[in-house]
Amino acid sequence: MRLYLLLFVSVFQYASVSAQQADTDEYINGVSLLPASTAGVVRIPEVPAFCDAWEKTQIGQLMKSDAMQPFLGAQRDRASNYFDTLDRKIGVKPQDVYNMASGEVVIAWMAFPDDKRRPYALSIIADIRGRKPRADAAAKQLDNELKQGGATRRDITYGDEVIRVYQTKAKPGQLKIEEIAITWNETRFIAADRDTVIQSLLDAASGKAPLDRFASRNNFKKVQADSMAAVQAAAEKDATVCWEWFAEPFAMGRILREVFEYDRRDDLDILQLLERQGFQVVEAVGGVGVVAGERLDILHRGVVIAPGRLTKAARMLQAFNAPMQPIPGWVSEDTGTFYRLSWKLEEAFWAAESLVNDALGEDLFRPMIDGIRDDKEGPQIDLAKDFLPNLDDEIILLTDNVMPPSPESDRMLAALRVKNAEVVQKVVRKAMESEGDAVEIEVEEFDAWRVEYGEGDQDDLDAELAQLGFEEDIETEDQGRLITHFAIAVVDGKTPDDPSYLIFSTHSDLLVKLGQRIRAGAQDGFADEASTKQVTEVLQQLGAKQVSVDGIMHPAISLRARYELLRRGELKERDTILANLLRRLVEEDEDGEPDPIQAAKLPPFQQIQTYLKSAGSFWEKTPNGWAMTFFMLAK
Repeated sequence: MRLYLLLFVSVFQYASVSAQQADTDEYINGVSLLPASTAGVVRIPEVPAFCDAWEKTQIGQLMKSDAMQPFLGAQRDRASNYFDTLDRKIGVKPQDVYNMASGEVVIAWMAFPDDKRRPYALSIIADIRGRKPRADAAAKQLDNELKQGGATRRDITYGDEVIRVYQTKAKPGQLKIEEIAITWNETRFIAADRDTVIQSLLDAASGKAPLDRFASRNNFKKVQADSMAAVQAAAEKDATVCWEWFAEPFAMGRILREVFEYDRRDDLDILQLLERQGFQVVEAVGGVGVVAGERLDILHRGVVIAPGRLTKAARMLQAFNAPMQPIPGWVSEDTGTFYRLSWKLEEAFWAAESLVNDALGEDLFRPMIDGIRDDKEGPQIDLAKDFLPNLDDEIILLTDNVMPPSPESDRMLAALRVKNAEVVQKVVRKAMESEGDAVEIEVEEFDAWRVEYGEGDQDDLDAELAQLGFEEDIETEDQGRLITHFAIAVVDGKTPDDPSYLIFSTHSDLLVKLGQRIRAGAQDGFADEASTKQVTEVLQQLGAKQVSVDGIMHPAISLRARYELLRRGELKERDTILANLLRRLVEEDEDGEPDPIQAAKLPPFQQIQTYLKSAGSFWEKTPNGWAMTFFMLAK
């Protein structure tokens, strides 16, 4: 989504220009024009109102602050250069869209599964009533730039409109010829990457084709109706509806795979795998976002449509509603993010069997479980009898960080509530005693272990996998481990009535600290913080009573270490899951620039942290899927 995120960032940055009043003539909104092949859409109902509202938010104020201008100036230049080298996907730049839009902007992705060369299309529709001269200027500049870049142009008369179609010049080694098509009149500007899409939109606008070919879809109507009803129920005073979105996950997944030119290195098609395993039960997702309310800077209400019965591996989606409980007292006051999930862990684990076997093309899941139990040289743990039945259905995930920032600052912990702590303790001890890299931690209150993997452990793991028959199924690459060290313990509550937890942490000191708080029955932590209480109150006001997921985020804490590491150019050196993922996914730019986003121009964290207000979220299981809510406080 990099292209579209940049588009929205650019709109935010140029939000200081006021809009002209749109004409009052009857206007057919862009979503009503979209063809039935539409797989995903983002709509900003009123770009000028959106920009005005965004400026009032804390993030908008941060973007306007003097401290951010050196960095934002560099990003404007970078965005401009980036769009100049994008193979001209649809021609228009974010600033063009912002300047000409007097009303809505609609971005839509269409599926063309029969087109093997390019099985998708992208289109942007902008309401330009009262701003046609700006559209004229943007089209003229685009024409000059494309021709200077070697593109050829032909004009097609289609009904009362003229469509400009550009064939861009192929780069060395590029086989596909890119196409850009644009048309505009007094009412709207349309750009797409194939002229037939524009013809379809014009047919709907002129009455030659029916309206609402996409918008009449039941899932789309339900997502929009339920999301808008939830936003209205929140009664967020003074808020402005700023965006609407919808997607069919599998259709959009295939489109995005082509957009990013993902090249599979094996024969496993993940999307087909998930479809075979029942995940197509998730038919649609979408939501509505509002900003600049009296209580909330940002409020998003969304819906996941999954009306069918969960089958095969999709039974892993075992989230269920439970009464929202107070935050446990042992969660410490310096926690940055807190999430709690109600999940049927044992059922979800066994549901993964068909997914694993399907992916590997062989029935290996149960033999692996049996091997862990029966291997005389292994831990001989009976997961089915001793471990899984003793896991409860609550998972707590949290992060914190320690200052000053260093590669070890950012920490994460997962606590799984257990039913029989004594049995689970025995399982963990047997596992750790058979783990060559495990070292017992000296802590008085409970048994705990730390695991530090050495450089040769990946080869040992590959050898073990080969013994299990995976040598032809797993492609080995020198990528390193996502986790190089972790700690594990089972911690009893202070009294028999208090819950016990199986705890995993990226850092042993965090595990020991919170484990000791559990044993001591601590009550002076995260829940007592003023910002936590404020978010909790809003969660309750928004209806978070029976929830499957609830969360509280304090960005002023959770972002501080990684922000400073980013400024110093050390983020990718951090020995955490995020750092390892960044090392795999983020590469230097083509010129080898060590700081391509010029993060060194960011201001010190102390200058921006007052703009980073706390946030909350919750998910509710519904008869047809899930309802989701996210918000960020205004004060």
